[in-house]
Amino acid sequence: MGKRTDKKMRIALFTVIVLVLLVLIGILAYWKLPSRRDSMTWARTLEASDVAQIEMTVMPSAEAERSRSFEEEEFEDVVSLINQSTGRHIRDPEPAAGMSRTLYVTMKDGTEHTVSYNGYLVIDGDSYADRFHGYSEDGERLDELSYR
Repeated sequence: MGKRTDKKMRIALFTVIVLVLLVLIGILAYWKLPSRRDSMTWARTLEASDVAQIEMTVMPSAEAERSRSFEEEEFEDVVSLINQSTGRHIRDPEPAAGMSRTLYVTMKDGTEHTVSYNGYLVIDGDSYADRFHGYSEDGERLDELSYR
């Protein structure tokens, strides 16, 4: 009877481990998989060759550092950051406080889009989170581009 009990214990342990792994994968997928909303689809498929102009506003900041226009050779780096957008759509995000970086992207066809990092990722008015309270990317890598 000892062998039968050992086998049942192993099966029970294996089942618990599999269930825990499935729950963890589900939680990860819930927060990290990109939304299928139009704004997220645009961000994930944006190509630098379709962009006419990118400007950035940083708030709060000193007057001289508040806004910046990116050069065409920098579009690829900025678009690469935008392409990494992910998260789930948040209907009513909590008001954000602190630093905000907003990109104004003008396409060659004349359409305009905004991408903002302010505690949440906001694309054309749609807010996204990739963790429980907000968005992990704060746009800080944009600052690195600004001071090259």
